[in-house]
Amino acid sequence: MTKGIVLALLAATLYGVLGVAFELAAKREYPKWDFMMYKQLCGTLLGLAMVLVLRVPLIEPHILVLALVGAVAYLATLWAYLTASRERDIAANWTILNLSVVVPVCLSIFYFHDAFSYSKGVGFGFTVLAILLIGGLGAKKVDFSRGWVRWIAVAFLLNGWFVILLRFVPAKLGALFTFYFYGLSAIITILYKVIVRENFSRQKGIYWVAALGAVTHCSGIMLTIVALYVVGQVSAQAGLIVYPITNGLPIVTGVVIGSFVLRQMVTTREKWGIACGVVAMALLSWG
Repeated sequence: MTKGIVLALLAATLYGVLGVAFELAAKREYPKWDFMMYKQLCGTLLGLAMVLVLRVPLIEPHILVLALVGAVAYLATLWAYLTASRERDIAANWTILNLSVVVPVCLSIFYFHDAFSYSKGVGFGFTVLAILLIGGLGAKKVDFSRGWVRWIAVAFLLNGWFVILLRFVPAKLGALFTFYFYGLSAIITILYKVIVRENFSRQKGIYWVAALGAVTHCSGIMLTIVALYVVGQVSAQAGLIVYPITNGLPIVTGVVIGSFVLRQMVTTREKWGIACGVVAMALLSWG
């Protein structure tokens, strides 16, 4: 159990840095499809390297299907998130995105029959409170548009479903899933660019920001898959233990690192919202 939790904590730390990469891409207004393409191409190379090093069989049809579903869901999530991130700072965007853990937690309860407790019910309540505080409901002055609400809501809902897919991936095939996922999503982005006849962006910094996103995301996926497997060996509630960690801790690490690196101010309401989000993650993973 301890090993699995440590792996989940490492994944959460990497996901926090991933949030900073996304924030940089949004605030620098990199073309969304170009950023996604470069990131997924880099991830494809990393995934291929892991497959070759681990000597994983390259043909697994059911993993290919899961990866295709994941690729489509992830690209839609990232596009929506990058769109929303151009209006609000990382404190609001990254917190709400990671609160999407309530989606896989709900599935863990209703589909995998993981136990539901009073603490988890309270955790759901804190999740809603965190979103309302960060969203600015009831505030005299709100600095976002309907577009931000729409796209952050889309990212919230879709991000949760991508996390769910990882539970269906055997730990020994995690590298293959990662390779398939990145490869298929890269192909989709390239096809889009070709179909709409868009030029390829060469803006300053887009390559290394995309690479940072790929390295942290790729490593985080692998660690999450292995953490689910390790915890699953000793507990029937792997999803309820791992998901809150991999989605809860990045709220703090992402916001703290992002606010420091990008020099973004965090409002009092957002601080309370972040605190409620962290409490929600703790409650959802407790008991």
